[in-house]
Amino acid sequence: MLAQAGLALLGEAGTPADVQSAWKVFASADAKPSVRVSDSLGETSLTILDQAWNAMANQLNIISGDGEFLLTVEGEGTFGKPWLHVRTDGRPTIRDLGPYPGEPGFIASSLDRSAMVAVSTEEYEFWVLVADNGE
Repeated sequence: MLAQAGLALLGEAGTPADVQSAWKVFASADAKPSVRVSDSLGETSLTILDQAWNAMANQLNIISGDGEFLLTVEGEGTFGKPWLHVRTDGRPTIRDLGPYPGEPGFIASSLDRSAMVAVSTEEYEFWVLVADNGE
């Protein structure tokens, strides 16, 4: 899954509790998407989602100058694992970073954890959510 997205695993960071805290930020009833992408356009929707996520990640400096960031991917056992420390070989393709192909669900964080961007698959759309400096 990581290699398909253009990511290399460098190791782990933090604790499972850190990951749980990150998911709670975005699972809150107060969480509002910064970007919504309808899934009605099929592959085009996923391309638009890739572009929106990359734009937000760049705006918030999620990806370091060396292409590194922290990642947690939705799926079985997520809350029992620490952050994945990954490096991109360019512009990551996020469409398959989730429990099922074409249904992304993950949180990416800057290495210092000062900003996070989440992608969520909802009933008829994809969401890009942002948390900056604990907001």
